[in-house]
Amino acid sequence: MQLQELTVNSTTVVFTTSDNDGNFKKTYEKPFNETAFRELIDLFEENGFLQMEESYVPQEGQPIVTDVGTLEISLLEETRTKTVTVDPYYSEYMPEGLQEIDATLVELRGYALSTSPEEAERIAETWIETSPTYSFDGFDLKLESHEVIETFPEQHILNYTFTSRHGGYGNRTDQIVTEVLTPHSIEVIVSEGAVRSAVIDGEWDEIAQRPLEEDPDTATILQEFQELKEIL
Repeated sequence: MQLQELTVNSTTVVFTTSDNDGNFKKTYEKPFNETAFRELIDLFEENGFLQMEESYVPQEGQPIVTDVGTLEISLLEETRTKTVTVDPYYSEYMPEGLQEIDATLVELRGYALSTSPEEAERIAETWIETSPTYSFDGFDLKLESHEVIETFPEQHILNYTFTSRHGGYGNRTDQIVTEVLTPHSIEVIVSEGAVRSAVIDGEWDEIAQRPLEEDPDTATILQEFQELKEIL
């Protein structure tokens, strides 16, 4: 079973995921502060978290949902501890106060997974500068555009240009290459603090180090279009 755990204290928000066997997989961490943490505790108190039932399950007349997992929310303090379980995890099974607490925790999870524009550019540029193509003979890296797609978590699409001193892609050591200044563009997608995609000139997959595979459907359409042209 995959596990997701969000831990919040007065200094940090930590979101951890696991694989299907429950083994540690990834950790995302963001800074927090005493004021925001106090506001979170107040939210628990205002909604009567300590007085809630320990478990919420479907009641008669409510829809039964599947494949959504189980929610556990715990408040751990020096003098009191409380855990509330919602099984399965579905908002209609929760009282309004618990729904409000859960919505706030979901926002904090999004915060832990988020990447600021400045951080996305730093990640992208560090990655490009150490990638095979650029590190071999690239220079003059310039950011041309930066678009943020509001998915969950958000995606940063960054477009850069640079110049290589030779033709070709990747590490061309021991290869016969043309000694000609070659301009390039590279589109990098950053999400969850990492580079998820990097394509040079729309034709070279810099992560996989191979030509970008043509979409089979697109190839079929182009072939049919060419055949149609020949008939006409």
